[in-house]
Amino acid sequence: MKVLHSSCLAALAIGLAACSSGDGATASDDATTAASEANVPQDPLKQAYFGETHLHTGVSIDAFISGNRLTPEDAYRFAKGEEIMVNGSMHKIKRTLDFVAVTDHAEFMGEAYSLMNPGAPGYDDPVATSFREAPDLETALGLYAQYVLTPLAGGGNPHPDFFQGTSAIEATWKKNWEATEKHYVPGKFTTIHAYEFSSAPGGGNLHRNVLFRDNKVPDTPFSSNEGQDPEQLWAWMQVQRDAGMKLFAMPHNSNESKSLDFPEATLSGKPITRKYAARRASMEPLVEMMQIKGNSEVVPDFWPNDEFADFENARSLQDYNGRKYMKQNFVRYGLGRGLKYMADLGVNPFKYGFVGGTDSHNGAPSNVEEDNWTVGSHGMADQTAEIRASAVLEGEMKVSDLNPGAITGVWATSNTRGAIWDSMAAKETFATSGPRIKVRAFAGQGFAPSYDSYAAMVEDG
Repeated sequence: MKVLHSSCLAALAIGLAACSSGDGATASDDATTAASEANVPQDPLKQAYFGETHLHTGVSIDAFISGNRLTPEDAYRFAKGEEIMVNGSMHKIKRTLDFVAVTDHAEFMGEAYSLMNPGAPGYDDPVATSFREAPDLETALGLYAQYVLTPLAGGGNPHPDFFQGTSAIEATWKKNWEATEKHYVPGKFTTIHAYEFSSAPGGGNLHRNVLFRDNKVPDTPFSSNEGQDPEQLWAWMQVQRDAGMKLFAMPHNSNESKSLDFPEATLSGKPITRKYAARRASMEPLVEMMQIKGNSEVVPDFWPNDEFADFENARSLQDYNGRKYMKQNFVRYGLGRGLKYMADLGVNPFKYGFVGGTDSHNGAPSNVEEDNWTVGSHGMADQTAEIRASAVLEGEMKVSDLNPGAITGVWATSNTRGAIWDSMAAKETFATSGPRIKVRAFAGQGFAPSYDSYAAMVEDG
């Protein structure tokens, strides 16, 4: 077990109305939710709540291709302790979660509607049928390459013929929204509206998970099909903020970023400016430290004196897609580079709080116990122990280098959306590789030399 540590852990269907009470919700629904939240007891000293911030269901096309047919509804049931069919066998989490953000890929969300909903336009298309009925992973990946990856790489239309356009994206986003609303129980179980922006220019990972504070969300999520540059994502996010929505983004897998996550220049090649640094700091308060594809904090290649630096390094990432270990790929480097930007520009773009997720593509949130990780993480790609011992996760890494992932702890006044999101935005978070230890630290000036109680220290902090 490892605590992912920090140099400064903060004390700690269609017709979605972007500025309305949310897709499918009425003013009465909002009032009922607000009343339920208002009745939840608040702890001003805050408690630690544990949950998942990075999860894919069958709505994510890569998860679907690998055999996942679960929905966000199934994921929330699993998080609450219900036994469900995961990757071919009945499975149950050992310890229920306090909160979950399902982060399905925005890219190809419309295709998911045709693939997963009998009777939907495009459902009976021959290509859609072949996607659903692929007998093995090799066949499924071949179809995905033929109809998505090859056109995308060639600059063509990446959407297969059964794609029904924006209306299908809206329909999928609506179904995800409805499941997230249905399973929210203020004070007991929090669901967070979220998705993943999955950009990878030149194979460098620039993925971000985007989380919303409440049920006010835009018509459709912004995907890398609309723009690969995080600056384009931030510009879209600012439009949503201007419309009254509250949202932030979280980078993940900097270990695969080819030095793009903590850069010396913007993706378009321009110098890092104070304006860029300020916008990034506003849009991205948190960074994911670890997930199933390895620890992004530190590796012994560049920090040899750290006795914990060899923890879940996922070293075979270097063997695929032109990726090599670079110091600039790791969060510890980013934290230090951010201090230099602070000195030079007066703004630190990398002043992060930390989260941990799984990035499971099995629809099983925070299934992080090692002795319960019998179902793998990527469908047919790591379905059995035999496969996990010898297979390759297509174009990315050896399956044997995968791990069960990490979990996020959030210090919040209550287990409600607003409280969880606000504390995340304030960086009152921590990550572990699974154990639910409660880590709390305060950093700054002006503290008393000693305290007569924990409560007094927390109040001062």
